[in-house]
Amino acid sequence: MAVFRKRKSFDCPREQLFDWHGRYGAIGRLVPPWEEVHVLERMGGIADGSTVKMKVKAGPVSTEWHALHKNYNYPEEFTDVMEKGPFKEWEHRHVFFECGGGSALEDCITYKLPFSPLSDIIAGRYVTDKLERMFSYRHRVTEGDINFINKYKPRRLNIVVSGAGGQVGRYLVPFLTTQGHSVKRLVRRRSDSEFEFSWNPDTCEIDNCFGGCDAVIHLAGEPIGDGRWSKSKKKKITGSRVEGTRLIAEYISKMDSPPPVLICASAIGYYGDCGTEILDEHSPAGEGFIADVCRQWEEAAKPAADRGVRVVLIRIGVALTPSGGALQRFLPFFRMGLGCYPGRGDQVLSWVAMDDVVRGIAHCIHSEETEGAVNLTAPEQVTMKEFARTLGKVLGRKARFRIPAWLIKLIYGQMGREVLLSGARVEPKKMMDTGYEFGYPKLESALRHLLGRIL
Repeated sequence: MAVFRKRKSFDCPREQLFDWHGRYGAIGRLVPPWEEVHVLERMGGIADGSTVKMKVKAGPVSTEWHALHKNYNYPEEFTDVMEKGPFKEWEHRHVFFECGGGSALEDCITYKLPFSPLSDIIAGRYVTDKLERMFSYRHRVTEGDINFINKYKPRRLNIVVSGAGGQVGRYLVPFLTTQGHSVKRLVRRRSDSEFEFSWNPDTCEIDNCFGGCDAVIHLAGEPIGDGRWSKSKKKKITGSRVEGTRLIAEYISKMDSPPPVLICASAIGYYGDCGTEILDEHSPAGEGFIADVCRQWEEAAKPAADRGVRVVLIRIGVALTPSGGALQRFLPFFRMGLGCYPGRGDQVLSWVAMDDVVRGIAHCIHSEETEGAVNLTAPEQVTMKEFARTLGKVLGRKARFRIPAWLIKLIYGQMGREVLLSGARVEPKKMMDTGYEFGYPKLESALRHLLGRIL
């Protein structure tokens, strides 16, 4: 049997650290974004007898992982054992210690590979390296989230989220629940749990889920950068944002006791293509399809603001995660040794790490002086060429190639011109003025964290 151990100290009481791991969103927060893991079923939390069924994908192969929890001893320890999965045996002990004025967590994994001991020779080092990357990531996320709790000391909030299954929502909901909040999801299908409520912006229908709600986070919207913009695609992009926002804002405006705050996602596409000009929240809207969509999108929230609700319009930059969006699209080329960048590479990329997206949104809920347009981008902006070179450095690959602008326009049309070949140097002035501390202000550190390539 092989044994892997990883220990980390935390600046919090042992009970707080244990409680964080026992909350509903902990699995979602702890799975590294470079791993394809989907929770299929969960029965209970981490107490004895609780179970989790997950689908785990490694390359083209998928398998199910069934885990059973046992040895629950608050606040000292709990264990999960693999009952079905890719290993012959697997037991993971989570042991919590008091450590000086804080606490420590030791993850201790005892496992056996299929076809051991032959497989130990072939794959033993690979598995050890993979576990090291995975648990280093888990400990960084845990530390960042615990530090966020200790800074803001949030009370338990009732929060409604639309777009919970989207790129940002998949990370935001686990973050909010591990912070101790209760989250209700607005879904476009028939709801199948007490935490789901149906809505349909096309027919202006929405379930009554806002009563007693402390905050609404509206993220829903048709993806923008996944292909050419046909007329029908542009209609979906506009309608999903404008009509959905208007429906929520008007519903809230008619309530006797509306939620105190409405967080509406927007995008830095609001500013259009501005070259190297430095932009903040006071900069005017730009030109183009995306800029026009963002302007209409933000205006649709006006009924809630007129009702006295604190409305925050979060203009999110290029959110980085290997599980979706721009970074996911770049990775296969770099891994094949075909690192590249679009056009001349001098267009400015205002990016933000996904951890800072979810923590930044929560900051806007807790920071009552935050209102109106807010840029959610990292303090460091880079050109596309610098982005490609930094990604290549992290992956040990070079950005050797340039994709000609004419080819991008030919393949992607207007989407290519406005998304891939345009840029804007957007600064997060309000976020910094209201005291938000970025976990990943520099691109290289963000990419190393997101890809598990810490030096």
